Amino acid sequence: MRIVPISEFFTSYKLPPSRVQWAARRAVEAAEDVGAPAPVVDTFDQLLQMTVDYTTAKRAWKAARNTKADPQLNVRDKKVDRSFSNFVSRTEMELEDHGPDSPRGQSAHNLLEGPLDVEVYSVTNATREEEEAMLSSIIAELEANHLPDIRTCGLEASFTVLKEDFAAFREAMSSQVDTEAAPTTEQLGQMEDEIEAKMIEAIHRVNGTWPTPGQADLEARSAVLGPFAIQNDRAAAFYKRNRGSGLLPDVDPQTGEDVVEDPVDDVTDPEPGE
Repeated sequence: MRIVPISEFFTSYKLPPSRVQWAARRAVEAAEDVGAPAPVVDTFDQLLQMTVDYTTAKRAWKAARNTKADPQLNVRDKKVDRSFSNFVSRTEMELEDHGPDSPRGQSAHNLLEGPLDVEVYSVTNATREEEEAMLSSIIAELEANHLPDIRTCGLEASFTVLKEDFAAFREAMSSQVDTEAAPTTEQLGQMEDEIEAKMIEAIHRVNGTWPTPGQADLEARSAVLGPFAIQNDRAAAFYKRNRGSGLLPDVDPQTGEDVVEDPVDDVTDPEPGE
């Protein structure tokens, strides 16, 4: 059993819903076994059902994308690939041309050691779903924390092009979805946020029910929250191996084994001559 101190989740990683589902299944059983109060059991039941609903919704989302093609998607995908590659290359040139001790070099270093600390090909060669998620995260961090660095390096125009090309790419991705049969990308993201919020609520309920470092509380808390701590440990190990980049893979909610998803079919018009 993974021992869970009261401070365990002061620092934690955002887990994919499949990993939350794996942990929630085990937490429901453990909560019943240790005689947890009804509100605790109910919260984990709700969390589990939310992850099951998410799995169903994502399956429909992927199916819709496989069957409905936007002829512009391939064009926009290649365009955002070029924009991201050019933005990273120009940032690297800033560091090389001005040196690490100059203001421009220091700002370039901040970008390259921050959100751009990722191999370009790992983004541009990923599945479209993975690329959309990674670029969304990178651009959000750039906008939130690195606009002064971008201005210092004179990269405002390149960043604007990247954002515009990404917006067009995301629009083409969303148009793949049959909105009558499947959720949009934004709706899936909202479901993920709701799952994370419910997981945090469940953790707080457990910590409030067994709040002391005493042996009895420690054992009950560890039994119920141990599965979540295990997934947090695995997330930490993954990001350590990958230097903080990449997407934490999904798992089989039953076995906990990593799942490598097949890419969504690329349904595009044939090139001339094919």
